Amino acid sequence: MVKWVCIVDGKPKALLQFPPISRLEKETLHYNNKEKAAILAEYFFLLPVEADLNNILEYIYPEPRTAKEKVEEEDIIAALKGLALNKALGLKKIIN
Repeated sequence: MVKWVCIVDGKPKALLQFPPISRLEKETLHYNNKEKAAILAEYFFLLPVEADLNNILEYIYPEPRTAKEKVEEEDIIAALKGLALNKALGLKKIIN
């Protein structure tokens, strides 16, 4: 039974493998998995570009907002009263 599962059309199933690759079109092909992984890493994981921060040196930041330390029941009621009616349910299926 095991032999039957491993044979398709009288031939053994081909192993799933990544084909040989090269860095350039005319370069020799690499068959070793470590070499192929290094080539793929060079291609897909480029070194990060250094950011140009010259345009943010004189930026004037706005004043930070202040928030209440404690949320009161009146704040929650006011927020609920401000909701629009007849809206569709959200992701958490809360009805307005």
